Amino acid sequence: MEIGEIAGLVGGFVLTLFIFSFVLGDNPLYRFAVHLLVGVSAGYAAVLIVETVLWPVVRRVVQNPADPGNLTLLFPLLLALLLLLKLFPRVAWLGNSSMAILMAIGAAVGLVGAITGTLIPLVISSYSGGLDGLGGGIVGLFVGILTICTLLYFHFTGRLNNNGEVVVPVWQKYAGLAGQVVITITLAALFAATLSTSLILLSSRVSFYIDEFGNLFSSLLS
Repeated sequence: MEIGEIAGLVGGFVLTLFIFSFVLGDNPLYRFAVHLLVGVSAGYAAVLIVETVLWPVVRRVVQNPADPGNLTLLFPLLLALLLLLKLFPRVAWLGNSSMAILMAIGAAVGLVGAITGTLIPLVISSYSGGLDGLGGGIVGLFVGILTICTLLYFHFTGRLNNNGEVVVPVWQKYAGLAGQVVITITLAALFAATLSTSLILLSSRVSFYIDEFGNLFSSLLS
């Protein structure tokens, strides 16, 4: 085993111990490992953005500066510059427009995805199975109803009564309550899956270091 491989193995093992030290409580070693992970991830993301987003645009403009299609790049460039102004408190409000557009697009994509990727397929599967697929259709219809209840949980509008108070229909309250139950069960399942995955990763990591250090000691003794 070469020196570089040994250094990488020992460094990874030390950083793993730093992360695992969080079991004993928050400490400088754990914070160092986390900061290193965040810094490396941020640097990788920055390099990836430059190579896949910014550099192709610059190369396109340099190769053909008279192309009228370059004008379409001005709007996203302006939004990006406004978003960078969020770093400066005095002019941070100028970046609110970029944030609003990002939030609106994200919400629209999420809503369309929920409708076209979840609700519509569930409704289609509920009615396309016929008598043979009646059981599956009922399950699909039930899941579709629960999905609608979950979406209604995030519906906060209502009507004003004579006293000027916002009143939500009773059926919407119960539907939102059912949606809250669904969200709770989903989060619990996700947490259980995350915990199970973490334990699997921990066991695989321990097994990896046992095998690697065993091979290292065997090569040193031989």
